[in-house]
Amino acid sequence: MLIFNTTYKVETDSYAQWLKWVNTFHIPFMLESGEFSKPQLAKVIGSEDDGGSSFSLQFHIKDMDTLMNWHRNHVEDFQQKCAVEFGNKVIFFSTVLEIID
Repeated sequence: MLIFNTTYKVETDSYAQWLKWVNTFHIPFMLESGEFSKPQLAKVIGSEDDGGSSFSLQFHIKDMDTLMNWHRNHVEDFQQKCAVEFGNKVIFFSTVLEIID
């Protein structure tokens, strides 16, 4: 089992819009595939600065092959929707974590 983690840097003036977007579009978009489960959103402690804050959104996924298949079929659509919605007010990167215990 893996955790697919995306860390977002969100400008302060976009926070409310981004949070609504995460809950009404992003989480449902990921869950619709049937590959992801257990969404969890957290604020990165100490990430605040004059420009905004950082947040981590995590999902469980079965294995790397499943993730790569989803990535091939859906990541461009997701990136485009985020860019259209927020431009450079929200930036992000993803990491994959292996659940050990």
